[in-house]
Amino acid sequence: MGVFRGRDGKRLVWTILGLIIAALIGLALFRYVGTLLFAIFVYYATRPLYRWLDRYIDHPNVTTTITILFVIIPMVAIIGYAGIVALRELDQFLAASNLEAYRARFQPYLRLAHQGNIEQLLESFRSGTGSSITEVLRQGLPSAVQQVASIAGFVFSVLARLFLMLTILFYLLRDDHRLRQWFYDSIDHEQRIVDYANDVDDDLETVFVGNLAVILVAAIVAVATYYGLNFLASGGPVVGTPVLLSLLIGIGTLIPAVGMKIVYVPYGLLLLGLAVTTPTPLWHPIAFLILTFVVVDTVPDFFARSLLSARSGIHMGLVLLGYFLGTLAFGWYGLFLGPIVVVLATHFADKIFPDLMDDLFAN
Repeated sequence: MGVFRGRDGKRLVWTILGLIIAALIGLALFRYVGTLLFAIFVYYATRPLYRWLDRYIDHPNVTTTITILFVIIPMVAIIGYAGIVALRELDQFLAASNLEAYRARFQPYLRLAHQGNIEQLLESFRSGTGSSITEVLRQGLPSAVQQVASIAGFVFSVLARLFLMLTILFYLLRDDHRLRQWFYDSIDHEQRIVDYANDVDDDLETVFVGNLAVILVAAIVAVATYYGLNFLASGGPVVGTPVLLSLLIGIGTLIPAVGMKIVYVPYGLLLLGLAVTTPTPLWHPIAFLILTFVVVDTVPDFFARSLLSARSGIHMGLVLLGYFLGTLAFGWYGLFLGPIVVVLATHFADKIFPDLMDDLFAN
């Protein structure tokens, strides 16, 4: 009858309440685990920049905002630039193929959109070709409304996840020291746990900052290589969009096993197709693939990841295995979860597991 009256009873009640709260929070975060893990990745990748800015800017909110803009502005610029290039490539593809009739239909709208004349664009929808499009919309209005609702739901979902990621990132950057201090106070500064948490924190920063470094090094080397190749090529550039392709190649380094090959191999095959079907010289795709593999893919990846392995206390093979198995087991967010699990497991095996075995066999 006194199970809830003594100290053990109160502890049991509080423990049950804590487990319920933890389960509810875990359930909410599990639905957006990819967003959470991406925020953690960006946090560790940008934390050195935040701490450097914090030395000169005596305002945490401003420092955090500048750090986040450092991530968001390039992301938006890449997406916008990729959209513009995609429109140009579509227009050139339609012009160079047997789809000239489709290009003629889109050309008035593309031209007006490029010029930014919205009034003429709307007027063209009200008359001429636009009237036929309006008639089609009237006939298929129910399905069109359903498609618009579906697109609107997708856009809202993406924006909601982006807002959640930015919110988590903002408070991790600004208040991580408070979270760390709360945790240490809660465990009464147990030395073994503190050492374990500090080692994990340091190595996660090293791994994720190293990933960012690999992206930047690969993109810079690719830009220099492709501009040099275009300069030496006769009869037109080999790479039409060297900056965009280099940025995509840098981002492609995050993909396990395949890496940047997922970007430059299809592009090389596209150049090969153009060389077969057009007067483009055959040496263009061959030179592109060889230089990309040797200079852009092999050299930066080898040196950058070797430097990362030297700075980190974790074997580079384990980190790469974490990326690969994490992605296979958990999907795209395993790209970030895999290295976290590897770091946690490595330091547990190094510092905690031997002590647990000593205590077990000592008893």
